[in-house]
Amino acid sequence: MLSVPTQSKTMLCKSILRIHVPGHSLTRVMNVLSRNSTGYLKVLIAPALALMLLAQLHAQQETFVAAGMDLYMAGGYNDRSGAHPPALYAFSAEAHRTMTFSVAGMWTCANGSNPGYGPDGENTGDACYPRASITDPIGPFSGYELTDFTGALAGIFLEDTLPVSAPPALRFYISDSSQGGIPTDFKVLSPLIGQVFFIGDGLTGTGTGTRQEFVVPPTATRLYLGYVDSCSSSGYTSPGCYGDNAGTLVVFIRIHDLN
Repeated sequence: MLSVPTQSKTMLCKSILRIHVPGHSLTRVMNVLSRNSTGYLKVLIAPALALMLLAQLHAQQETFVAAGMDLYMAGGYNDRSGAHPPALYAFSAEAHRTMTFSVAGMWTCANGSNPGYGPDGENTGDACYPRASITDPIGPFSGYELTDFTGALAGIFLEDTLPVSAPPALRFYISDSSQGGIPTDFKVLSPLIGQVFFIGDGLTGTGTGTRQEFVVPPTATRLYLGYVDSCSSSGYTSPGCYGDNAGTLVVFIRIHDLN
């Protein structure tokens, strides 16, 4: 049985839309409970295991993000991928705030022909790799460039209306810094409105490390969470091929007021 500190229980009871899971407890439990399952079954049971833990912690709200949710359909934009819109978390605009995330679950692509992977994605070179780096802007949104991994949970902040023009793309990498960019073990990230950014499991390491902070743009009123996929293994031109994805992540969000 997982032991939750009394202080953390108190914080959870006070939280309405702001979800907090202390330390690495959620990821640790998911890893332990799913260790006895193999292959595609992990992708199917992960959300249920996360909900069991959620019930134990008496949390108020959770956000589900399926691998069939196209992040580039945020704000009602239609990128013609044929996928589902991303998950939405709405809030009021305010300056001097950050967000933190606790994420659990597994998802995969290619009809489950390869093992499922967690919110930090994977870099093994199988059927799902490397088809998720979008080099050019997609409508009002930035590209999303990945050097040596794919399939991680990603996000985008928006205002009440879509951006007039797309901001520059961010590039992320795990260990290959040859093309520059931002390492996935960053401590603080400040994405712009309309700029697609890496979230992963919300920790500096995969299932370990410190909680990463994401600075909320002061005019943002919406956070969208989703998956980035592409039908091309070389062109990286547009989102697509969401129909063969499977699995769901459970995302817990907390807003921190820095005032």
